[in-house]
Amino acid sequence: MKKLKHNIVKELKISKYFSISIDSTPDISHVDKLSFMVRYVLETGLPVERFLCFVSNPGHKALDLTNAITNTLKSHDIDISDCRGQSYDSR
Repeated sequence: MKKLKHNIVKELKISKYFSISIDSTPDISHVDKLSFMVRYVLETGLPVERFLCFVSNPGHKALDLTNAITNTLKSHDIDISDCRGQSYDSR
């Protein structure tokens, strides 16, 4: 799993620009998690969407989600200034 994440981050950095998609999803024990996806275009021109990780849901307030996003990107050494789009789905 670690190698797969490493490859996703490597591809994303080569592509430079990316977008994120965050969705709130309950796990089997009914605890909310955020599924964190990234979208980018490969060197071949093929657009891809990759699952990056699950993040504990800190709450539904804007500051909580902002912190979760920035911390997740920092933990994967991804520069948020290269983010060109974002989408969210929470029910």
